[in-house]
Amino acid sequence: MYTLRMINNGYADHAGSRSDFVVVGHPEYNLGKARSDYGYKPEWDTTPIPSHKPRSIPGDKIKRMGTSRYIHSIAHPEKKPKYKERVLAKSRSDSRLGASSTMGRTHAGDDGGFAAFLDDLDSGDKLPPVAPNRLLAGYANHIRSQPVMKHYNGIQEDLADLKRRLRLAPEATRASLMVDDNWRYYALQLKQARKNEKQIKDTKFRATRAVEHAMCGP
Repeated sequence: MYTLRMINNGYADHAGSRSDFVVVGHPEYNLGKARSDYGYKPEWDTTPIPSHKPRSIPGDKIKRMGTSRYIHSIAHPEKKPKYKERVLAKSRSDSRLGASSTMGRTHAGDDGGFAAFLDDLDSGDKLPPVAPNRLLAGYANHIRSQPVMKHYNGIQEDLADLKRRLRLAPEATRASLMVDDNWRYYALQLKQARKNEKQIKDTKFRATRAVEHAMCGP
């Protein structure tokens, strides 16, 4: 505060009449560096602002476990299985995997969703846009380079690659999609793309009708 007075003493012109009393009322601003370094007079309130005690993760653990148990847990850490062992144990306990391999599973219980996805992916020559209908042009509009658009562009490229692979190597493409039910992710993205396509067509249709009505009249 005392350096502030050396830089600008303009606060003194309006002392006490503005909201800058927090500056001009401070003892460092009034007394200067030489007198502030040795403490303030008794009339100055130096009571600290009430606040909670600082917390930390070790401190919270000590409160929860107690000092002796916390020290014992650090001195004798629990041995955990390795990453590979945890993954294998999780895969064995996963009911979706079963005893047979993923490649050998059938999709008869998915109501024909896999076959419907392949038919939808192979239909037509051009895939619908995966990204939502957003304004991508304009001055200072940098949304094209943002991560969200890069994400949608990546999905668009993946679907286009699957469409091309499905026509060149259908059996290998089906097998790769069936691994861990990867096809469900792409089916969801393609469904959203069809929804976006329908919304764009509906918007263009309504806009065309409105323009024609405005130009030709009722």
